Formats: sequence, C-alpha cells, structure tokens
Amino acid sequence: MSNDTVNPSSKGWGVAAFIIVLAIVANVTAYTIHKATYLKPDKAPAAEVTR
Repeated sequence: MSNDTVNPSSKGWGVAAFIIVLAIVANVTAYTIHKATYLKPDKAPAAEVTR
C-alpha cells in the first residue's frame, strides 16, 4: 500500500478543460456550417438542371 495522499480536486482538470474546449470548437464549427448552408423556408428552390 502507498501512503501518498490523494487530493481528488486536483485530478482531471486538464481532461475537463480539453472536453470543454472541444465542445466549444464543435459548436462554433456547427454554427459556421449552418450559416453557410441554411436556406430560409420562403426562398425559392434552386433551379433544376435539365438536359
């Protein structure tokens, strides 16, 4: 057995910060894609290609 003391509040903060940053990046990416590709419902559909 080890006699090292464990401070539970000091473990895992790096992983938690990484997860939070990853979530923020994912949300910004999703919002950017949404703004670039969203078509309003009242907008006329794109012209069909005829051959």
